Amino acid sequence: MSGILGCYFPTTIVAIDDNANFLDSLRDILGSRNITVKGFSDPIAGLDFINENSENNALTFSDLTMSGDEATSDWKSILLNINKVHSQIYDESRFAKISTVIVDYSMPGIDGVELCSRISDPNIQRILLTGVADEKVAIDAFNNGYINRFARKSSSNIVSDVIHNVNRAIHQYFSIYTSDLMKCLPSKEINNLRDPIFANFFYGTCLNRNYIEYYMLDTFGSYLFLQEDGRASLLSMMPESEIDRIIEVGVDSEEISDEVLVGLKSHEYMLVLHSRTGTLPPISSWDKYLRPARRLEGYQTYCFAFAESDMLDLDFDKIKSFNQFKKNLLETERQKL
Repeated sequence: MSGILGCYFPTTIVAIDDNANFLDSLRDILGSRNITVKGFSDPIAGLDFINENSENNALTFSDLTMSGDEATSDWKSILLNINKVHSQIYDESRFAKISTVIVDYSMPGIDGVELCSRISDPNIQRILLTGVADEKVAIDAFNNGYINRFARKSSSNIVSDVIHNVNRAIHQYFSIYTSDLMKCLPSKEINNLRDPIFANFFYGTCLNRNYIEYYMLDTFGSYLFLQEDGRASLLSMMPESEIDRIIEVGVDSEEISDEVLVGLKSHEYMLVLHSRTGTLPPISSWDKYLRPARRLEGYQTYCFAFAESDMLDLDFDKIKSFNQFKKNLLETERQKL
């Protein structure tokens, strides 16, 4: 899956190693990168924890409904309400989803390869930590599909190696579900999301704004972004061809104002809004949503604008932030002491 992910948010990493000091180091290294680390020095306890939580680990993007006439053999389509992808922001448990397991190869009772082979959720990414002598074992485990990545524990670059592998693993975890989502969309609707120019813009510009999670709002490339404290922002993205279609709707209605019509025709302005129903507001009120737009040249010409939370149709009181999750997690850990 190339292009942009359908959604992304901080996840939980399970680290299994009989060296408690190494587990503490992993918590310090990855915790500073908005990653929750659940460490186990007992490999069987770690494996049990992973498999016990696997049922709640799947990402559910939205409701899928069948459409088309099943009595004919012409075609069947799956209608995907992509606007429900972001509904996960109301569920704090999203941050507890296990995306990746880091496991040492050499442990008492069970080795890392066998442990990885017994993880029930195939979408959880598995990183094996090896010694120099275990590298062939790791290569064989990778070729047999038991692990997804491995890193040499004795490497002088172990910290950077772990960070690199974890980042790639988490991206792959979300990429699997994004691929499933894309299968439910007509190919013409996902060209924007696979446009490398748009992808470079998205990762290079949007994610430098202290956003730690994001969710696709439509197939044009509009996204919802959240910061650690749950503050939300909107990237409104629209191909010029779609703006032209909106202009036609407004003209046909005879309700569009001259100001809005001139602005949209120039492509220097666009309608910026998010609706949970996926519908446009009354044409007579379009002036409230008209915002200056910038252009991006990719497979086609896009217009885009950033907007703050007042343009988002969300239940802000119900948003569960990563900061809240960390606070609740810390309180839970203290109660166990």
